Amino acid sequence: MASLPESRSFAVFRRLAGEWWNAPVDYAAQVQYFAKRSMAEAIRVLIGVGNGLTVVTSLAILLPWAGPERLVSRIVVASFAVVVMFWVIRWCFRPWPSLPMSRAFVISCDIGIATLALYEPTWLSGLYGFNAFTQLSVYLLFFDGPRFLALHTLWIFASTAVFAMRAAAEAHFDGVVFAVSILVATTPVLAAPVGIQFGIRTLRNDANESGTDPLTGLLNRRGLHLYFADLLSAHHPSGGQLAVMVADLDHFKDINDTFGHPIGDDVLIRTARRIESAVRGRALVARIGGEEFVVIDVTEPGDTQTAEQVRCAIAAPADHAPVTASIGVTHVELGIFTAPEADPMALLDTSLSRADQAMLDAKRKGGNTTVHVTPADQDR
Repeated sequence: MASLPESRSFAVFRRLAGEWWNAPVDYAAQVQYFAKRSMAEAIRVLIGVGNGLTVVTSLAILLPWAGPERLVSRIVVASFAVVVMFWVIRWCFRPWPSLPMSRAFVISCDIGIATLALYEPTWLSGLYGFNAFTQLSVYLLFFDGPRFLALHTLWIFASTAVFAMRAAAEAHFDGVVFAVSILVATTPVLAAPVGIQFGIRTLRNDANESGTDPLTGLLNRRGLHLYFADLLSAHHPSGGQLAVMVADLDHFKDINDTFGHPIGDDVLIRTARRIESAVRGRALVARIGGEEFVVIDVTEPGDTQTAEQVRCAIAAPADHAPVTASIGVTHVELGIFTAPEADPMALLDTSLSRADQAMLDAKRKGGNTTVHVTPADQDR
């Protein structure tokens, strides 16, 4: 009988595996995972280049193997090259394909590879087909769900079995025994992408959660930096400014001491919801400390209303443990962040530090107030 820790370990594994298998495919989010790290365009082109190498290999190796006397084989190889070349152009020169287009890419390549390998099953066509199938498995590992990856893997198993039986018949081997031997030898390689995808998705979910404050559901400091690039890359009117606000709850320690930490947690959650309701949906809202919140948004030049809206929302009447906040705000021209030579993350940290100093000035004025500061003010 398994020990209690082992039973719990397998129970956790089964739960995670079930969540992974049943989770809907969020293709857009998976593409955005790389886009947030400024890697999407490079990966898209690399996928196209990888397909281009597949075309070159098929023409350079398989066409000479087919020989001029094997006209149909040469037509099969050339047709496969044309299909893949279409996808090379699509990947290299067009935006990221949609999920249906992505699956059409995989299905057409799956059919082409199987046809190429099975029309004349030799060791060369089999090796080529196995490597090409593996390339697609790696792609699906990152950009589709477990069910479509599993279907792709079953297609490879079926193609491999048919290939082995046909090759055995031509070599006068026992077809069934030979096919089973080939499948046993290739199963670890074929099944590996499914297991790797499960591990990657589990780690990715943990990484995504590490960017979120568990109490309020807002971004934390890591998540704020992660999503800041998205805010900058969104379309904004010319002349816009980046507003960076730091809000710190006044006398929050007294709330914990008087009402207890559970009520203090309720106040933090209430404050998070009120801040979200006071800003636009595209604004980034984060909790970066115990009772310290940050709001980042693109505003019109001279805008001072958003910070006051946040302050008033936090200070609105409450059923229990009312609270106010001191808010520091700094505005920076958006063009400074988007300039080619700019380091946006370093500029963000500088702006947060400036807003934090303004928040401390608001504290010194008695709290429940807003202090605006510009880079010029800070220099003076």
